Amino acid sequence: MANLKLDLLNKLRNDKYYKEIEFVRLAQDPNMNYEEKIYEMDRILEIIALINIKMGLAEQYFQEPAAQPQGQQVQNVPAGQVHPGQTHGE
Repeated sequence: MANLKLDLLNKLRNDKYYKEIEFVRLAQDPNMNYEEKIYEMDRILEIIALINIKMGLAEQYFQEPAAQPQGQQVQNVPAGQVHPGQTHGE
């Protein structure tokens, strides 16, 4: 089965990488109209910010289940037996 979290994060990282490359290219382009350059760079920064938010949400929604510490593993105790800390069974 495919790992949805990993695939989604990889796609978002790739999108962000290419937007960052485009941003740098725009910043270094001497032939572009200044006002248009500013507009396009602002637009790309908005997209990068949105991608960062998406990455955070993906991490939030696809959290790994919390592993229990080894010393506190759940023990299956049959009914009627005394649990640790109890004075009598139920």
